[in-house]
Amino acid sequence: MPYEIPPKPVISVIMANYNSEAFLAGAVHSVLNQTKVALELILVDDGSSDNSVKIAERIAVTDPRLRIVSGTRYGGPAPVRNRGLEDAKGDWIAIVDSDDLIVPDRLERMLFAAEEANADILIDNLAIFQSDGPPNITTMFEGDLRERPARIMESEYIKANMMYGRGSKLGYAKPLIRRASLETNNIRYNESMRIGEDYDLIVRLLSAGARMMSIPDVMYFYRKHGQSISHRLDAISLDALAHTANEALRQPNPHAEVTAAHVARLKSIQRAVVFDKVMTALKQKDVLGAAKLVGTEPSVIPLLRMPVISRIQRRTGNPLARYETDLESQLDELRALCHIGA
Repeated sequence: MPYEIPPKPVISVIMANYNSEAFLAGAVHSVLNQTKVALELILVDDGSSDNSVKIAERIAVTDPRLRIVSGTRYGGPAPVRNRGLEDAKGDWIAIVDSDDLIVPDRLERMLFAAEEANADILIDNLAIFQSDGPPNITTMFEGDLRERPARIMESEYIKANMMYGRGSKLGYAKPLIRRASLETNNIRYNESMRIGEDYDLIVRLLSAGARMMSIPDVMYFYRKHGQSISHRLDAISLDALAHTANEALRQPNPHAEVTAAHVARLKSIQRAVVFDKVMTALKQKDVLGAAKLVGTEPSVIPLLRMPVISRIQRRTGNPLARYETDLESQLDELRALCHIGA
């Protein structure tokens, strides 16, 4: 029996889609099967060439809470989500990716927790799993965040998003956001960013005074697979991250700990840029060139101590990442040249 569209949904779920036909039906149903919450699901397609839009259209016939925006190539998650925000009618905005899954009572529990804590942003823990290899399931939260609800201050959130840093990587979280917080501060996704767009949005909300809370419940299942883009770092993506980090530093901030956190994150991005160049040089068997790069940025040395596969697994959660078979031997030669212990 078809659902009736509520006169005003409490939560607008925005789902960006690009060629996700293998996973889309599961993602959509996991949202539409949510318990005890009035919602709408706005699926914005980014010019897919597969059958994912047709799959969504078949589901929408039986459930009008699903609305589909298609026919345009937006060019990435940020402009796609902004397009979804244009149509959103709910008091709250939730982000769910088209290849992920959520548990049936996730939005109900998050809404209750957010309203009880008077939060503008609420995040839950997420499980990261690999769909095209051994399960290797890990979770995002570490330390106290895994045990109890917590308030997350601006400086803490920035420090939890260092490139190649330790601890919880909160930028992966898929938040529930009070829509009034976005509208009052005229905040939207930065469309120049291909990765890190959720982090950037939340930092600007926190800077504007939004209250952010976390709950330890694992209710979001984040899928890693061969077509995932969120964990792919390249020179263009890193340059965009560096640019936004610089922009954040240019904004006056009365809190010294926030400024210090921005400085530290910018340094971590700059280190990642050099590290990317080092690895590119090694893949081209240019060990001397890689050594010169290490000389310009000695802070990459700790990254070189860790074996390639272990380091990339830690970053991506992907035990099946493919690399040139001789990359580790090239790295060994670089370590010896730079007198770096493994």
